[in-house]
Amino acid sequence: MMLSRRWVRGAVWIVLLVVGSVLARAQEVSGSISGTVVDATGASVSGAVVTLKNTDRDFVERTVNTDKAGFYTATSLPLGTYSVSIAMKGFKTASVTGLVLNASGQLKVDQKLAVGAPTETVTIVADKAQLNLENGQSEGLIDGTQVRELVLNNRNYEQLLTLQPGVSYGSSTNDQLYIGAVLPSGTSSVVAFSINGSRPTANNWTIDGADNVDRGANLTLLAYPSVDAISEVQTLRGSYKSEYGRNASGEINVVTRSGTNDYHGGAYEFFRNNIFNANNYFNKNTALVARPVLRYHDFGFTGGGPVRIPHLYNGKDKTFFFYSMEFRRVVNYASANAYVPTAAERVGNFTNDFTNASGSATGPVAVCQQASDGACTAYTTNLQDSTFLSPTALAYI
Repeated sequence: MMLSRRWVRGAVWIVLLVVGSVLARAQEVSGSISGTVVDATGASVSGAVVTLKNTDRDFVERTVNTDKAGFYTATSLPLGTYSVSIAMKGFKTASVTGLVLNASGQLKVDQKLAVGAPTETVTIVADKAQLNLENGQSEGLIDGTQVRELVLNNRNYEQLLTLQPGVSYGSSTNDQLYIGAVLPSGTSSVVAFSINGSRPTANNWTIDGADNVDRGANLTLLAYPSVDAISEVQTLRGSYKSEYGRNASGEINVVTRSGTNDYHGGAYEFFRNNIFNANNYFNKNTALVARPVLRYHDFGFTGGGPVRIPHLYNGKDKTFFFYSMEFRRVVNYASANAYVPTAAERVGNFTNDFTNASGSATGPVAVCQQASDGACTAYTTNLQDSTFLSPTALAYI
């Protein structure tokens, strides 16, 4: 029994340490809300109680008081939707709702109080198209709903970056952004995005503020979060604050989702099959070639909520978790015109493997000098005809 209790205590400490490390890292992508409270004449209201509630979690994140100048501020706030309530004796309570706090956001919520009883409430719905009046950063934001619901052919959030002004994708070899460091073709999967005309190698990619770039070429990523695990994607395109450094071009920061006071989860599968596809145009030019085999399965699940250990710890309103797992199984064959070697080719005679514009084999070909047993003993080259086209045998099985 004693051993069992020690094991449980050890497990609790491990959970708390892991959660604490996650919370410490998440502070790098927090935001702040500040403002000034005045009365109808414009005079500062000192001592007003300002309550900041995260409506996504239904939890009061912070309660502060205004100073002598009527100013208040709350920093290191978790991301999400907020309501700000301002109460002061002799004035009606003011409530501002619909405030969306994003990564590194600095919301400014100034309020003028009206004379009346504190039990009376004046509710104001915040304008969703808020201007950034705190700094000169040029930034774009793709929220979690957009990431999950906009069409993505490979469920890679990077494809959405080009929806923002000043961002272009410049790969000359591949127009589909696959998940992972290697493409099906065997080449490296690079993030060739140019932001405001700068080099793709000058971008900085982070997840919850942590570096996510392979610093060898600065063009491959280390991790690809599932779109169902992303809260928002923020792209900074210039005029950075002092907290950003190292890179001269864009700053792309992915913020992952967090759990709430309620348990939520889901499972999904996205699949493709060649029976749903039309045949390739080039497969129907001459002899009909069947559609290439395709089996694409992308499935996973997510789950989150408060951390609870029965009879030991209740994380409601304090500690949350979120977990995501995604799998891919892909079978894909590219169709190609394949040829069985001819009798001459089996003995090394490739004289007729090249044709010219007239269909004859007088182009720059190697002519086999056959011995009595049919094997090639020497080769001569015919370069008289400059209208050389292409080999007729492209691949051999």
